[in-house]
Amino acid sequence: MNKRAQVAIFFVIGLIIIMVGSVYFYYQRITIKETDVIQPEVAPIQSFVVACIDQTATDAITILGLNGGYIDFPLRIETNPNSYLRGPIDNVKNPYWWYDGIKAVPTEEFMIGQLEDNINEELRTCLNNFEDFDEFEVKELGDIVSEVILTENDVVVNVNFPIDVFKKENRTRVRFEKFSKTVPIRLKQSYEFAKKIMEAENRDHFLERKTIDLISLDEDIPTTDIESTCDDRIWIFKDVENKLKRLLRVNLPYIRVKGSDYLENIYVPNPFGEDTYQDSYYQNHYIWEVSDETYPEFKTAFLFNENWPFEIQARPRDGNLLKSNVQKGFGLLDFFCLHIWHFSYDAIFPVKITVSDSNPAFRPYSFSFAFEVSVDHNQPNRKNLGTTIFETAGRPSTEEFCSDVTNEIAIYTVSNTTDGQIDITGVNLTLTCGSYTCKLGQSEWLSFGAAAGTIKETPYCVSAILRGKKEGFLDGQRFIQTDTERTYTLHMKPVKEYINYKVVKHSLEDISTENPLKPDERASIQLKSTDSSFETFGVYPVVGEFPLKLFDDEATYEVIVYLTDDENLIGGYTRNWTVYPDDLSKTNEIVFHVVEPGKLSDEKRALFIADLDGYSKQIPKPELK
Repeated sequence: MNKRAQVAIFFVIGLIIIMVGSVYFYYQRITIKETDVIQPEVAPIQSFVVACIDQTATDAITILGLNGGYIDFPLRIETNPNSYLRGPIDNVKNPYWWYDGIKAVPTEEFMIGQLEDNINEELRTCLNNFEDFDEFEVKELGDIVSEVILTENDVVVNVNFPIDVFKKENRTRVRFEKFSKTVPIRLKQSYEFAKKIMEAENRDHFLERKTIDLISLDEDIPTTDIESTCDDRIWIFKDVENKLKRLLRVNLPYIRVKGSDYLENIYVPNPFGEDTYQDSYYQNHYIWEVSDETYPEFKTAFLFNENWPFEIQARPRDGNLLKSNVQKGFGLLDFFCLHIWHFSYDAIFPVKITVSDSNPAFRPYSFSFAFEVSVDHNQPNRKNLGTTIFETAGRPSTEEFCSDVTNEIAIYTVSNTTDGQIDITGVNLTLTCGSYTCKLGQSEWLSFGAAAGTIKETPYCVSAILRGKKEGFLDGQRFIQTDTERTYTLHMKPVKEYINYKVVKHSLEDISTENPLKPDERASIQLKSTDSSFETFGVYPVVGEFPLKLFDDEATYEVIVYLTDDENLIGGYTRNWTVYPDDLSKTNEIVFHVVEPGKLSDEKRALFIADLDGYSKQIPKPELK
């Protein structure tokens, strides 16, 4: 019995060893492998992810090029039709890089942020939960976080995306952490070339000068002259406008950038010589040297479309007529007539420029951007009144920088009102120096209530921006220096916010009747102070927390409301509006009125929009209720 018991014990032990060995070798086969060498069993997954990165990044870079450096449009663009050139399809817009005196060239950091956000969002759609790979089980272990690097000759996309891949057939398990793809598109060079052109335009006024030349050289557009005749010298203003549009459409495409890729022997109709570009008028007048740098592998195309927005004014003007000033002789010279005329023109219109990579070694790529051309009294008018600030990711406050304090700064916070300056507390203060932002806390009563502000030790900065935020006030800011102990006053402008506002429309057929907007209609609202750079925007129907702000004292605003449906601009309103303090204290809603002409041809609709100010006088101004 003892021998049988001993045999049984050894049998059990052997069975246990066999089971443990089996389990060991089983788990050895499914052990997670983290290696740079891609296992053949899971290579399809790795290749699929990289292919999706390539496709998603290429799509994002393409959209960015079509939209002049944007993929997602900021609210200041979405709600302001004057800030962009609409493309042939709804999701293509070219936000102006210069308009109304504002420079708005997107930074490289901004574009990288746009690409990274789009890849993070769209890559998952391309992967489609790996549903096409039935032989694998893929488990996501973290979020998709992409990093985009722009080099001179390509775009590098690094994606941190931890996944666990299990091959069902041979029970192989591999874990991936990072993926990378280099996209052979020269986005950086295309963007830098485009930026050089924009900088040259703001410096040289090249497009304005070509416009003035076209006006001066065409006999159908009157400028300055004297003529001995007793016949009426009258021009139709609309004909002059249409002629200038045609001249711009035909001539601007012949602009060439010196040092770029273009053909000198391209066909150009020329009655005075050979029919080639190099023998034409354009060779001597339309070659533009934008920079000392050359871009021999990039082409440029300049475009103006007669259907794009176009504003023109002529002085003097009698309605739709331009008339000369006739001087008639007296006595023996009563048969003599002398016509004298001098007309000056204002013109504002968009031009679209496309930079294209012509090197076949890289993927074909085009980068398009637009800006306004501005002529005032026959002279270029490109005054720069401001620069749009592009917020980029990765700019939080840095604890190390903010804690390295050097000097003590006294900051006082006051409210500017019609009755004078009033000390205010509760203003949230921050200090920005370069890419660093430091919180300074809230202002409070100082000197036993004699003043409001704060006294803080701050890091060293010779060009810092002090900002203040408080509900019921416009954000205040000013430049300060913290290199020595100083005292500053931050002025805050009180405002009243209107969350409740609506838009009603009036038809030209029945101007006295108010009608609500249709479900597919939307109105963008812009109020611009006539005495300062203050602007406030709104959209109706209201989406989320999007209040309109008005100064809490007497102020006059230029009101611009555009009414659109899914496809077109169908109505609007534009007039000045003066608001008084007594009106603000009793109201909590604004009603805006717009006028719509009904169904019109494209030409008549354009005429309606051009005279929107005149039509707006027929309907009520905005109402405070």
